[in-house]
Amino acid sequence: MIAAILTSVNANAQGPFPPMFSNKTHTAEAQPFADLSQQIWDLMAAKDAEALKEIYHPNAMFVHMGGYWDCAQELMIIGQGFIHYKHAEVYGVDVKQINEDNWAVYSTIKLDAALGGGDNVVTTPFFVTQTFTREDGKWWMTAMVFTTRTMGPGIDPNAPTAH
Repeated sequence: MIAAILTSVNANAQGPFPPMFSNKTHTAEAQPFADLSQQIWDLMAAKDAEALKEIYHPNAMFVHMGGYWDCAQELMIIGQGFIHYKHAEVYGVDVKQINEDNWAVYSTIKLDAALGGGDNVVTTPFFVTQTFTREDGKWWMTAMVFTTRTMGPGIDPNAPTAH
């Protein structure tokens, strides 16, 4: 039953996409978080682990398709090129305030990444959640979660899907 509902939603969602897929307009309070999210994508593409270390909280966690790991592991993976986040095509960004010291950025992207330190580039559509927390007056990214998506911009509706 759930699979039938999801298939129906997916089939009907290939037309005009909801705002979450294409939002790029933010309030003055939210814009710095959208900008910080883009800065992170740019630094990841540049494999600049040292600059990311200034944004990623030391206790941050990262959830990927293949598992989850801590900040030190993510920085090592980026710095040594085990995963090279070559390019993130950002279709939309939704920024939400949780409370005075916490914000979340929800992005609709298509990511080109080289895996395993080689030239094997894989393109994957994701919803990405980044959380930001203010600690001692400084904003840190505290979590980044990649969720594979099956609908929305950048997805061929006729392409076979894995089940």
